Amino acid sequence: MLTALRKLGVSGINRRNGPAFCSAISDLSRLESLSVSSAGKPGLRGCLDGISSPPENLQSLKLYGNLEMLPEWIKELPHLVKLRLEGTRLLEHDAAMELLGKLPKLEILVLYWSSFHGQELVFKSPQPGISFRSLRVLVFAVERRFNSVKFEEGTMPKLEGLFLRGDVDNEFCFSGLEFLACIKEVQLDVYFAWNEERIKAARDYETRNKIWEEVNQEQAPKRAELKKKIQDQLARNANEPIVTVC
Repeated sequence: MLTALRKLGVSGINRRNGPAFCSAISDLSRLESLSVSSAGKPGLRGCLDGISSPPENLQSLKLYGNLEMLPEWIKELPHLVKLRLEGTRLLEHDAAMELLGKLPKLEILVLYWSSFHGQELVFKSPQPGISFRSLRVLVFAVERRFNSVKFEEGTMPKLEGLFLRGDVDNEFCFSGLEFLACIKEVQLDVYFAWNEERIKAARDYETRNKIWEEVNQEQAPKRAELKKKIQDQLARNANEPIVTVC
């Protein structure tokens, strides 16, 4: 029977079939893993709000598609361990991070391409050790013009791994890394602003490879500078975190 489902992946959700989908999900009390996706500009916006009784045993949730605001029922997932957002284009960062920060068992948070609008992200904690209390791994994939990630004191007390990839602003920086007492690894795979037309104009594989080599050489000083800034923030961390910027 469908009510015994533990894992479910659904694509093509929209406002037309959203109500029926929400009703069905509310009946799947044993569900542990859920993946929902939708394409196009409307995406998932307004399609998931009708879930009245979210599966309380849900441990993994993946949402793909324009959402703009997180559904309120996410805060009613006490056993959620892993959350992945991609293409959700969240508008109210502070409200979204406050909601997610209250999930008691969330260990892995993946904020992938276009998961939020804006150029910066701030993780706050109303009290020490309260916000993202169980989070161990944080993964970002960001797009051009992204310029900062800030951790305020008291947030993510158990974070061990921080991973970021994508295109960043020339002035990109982290702040507050010194507050991450358990951090063991910071890994960045980033490109600063560069002229992509050089690649597009290349006519053959060999030329493209040569251009990529030149770009990486040009990027090397900026990556080295960013790595030093990160190491300076983590200098007093007893874990001696591994920092990789490539």
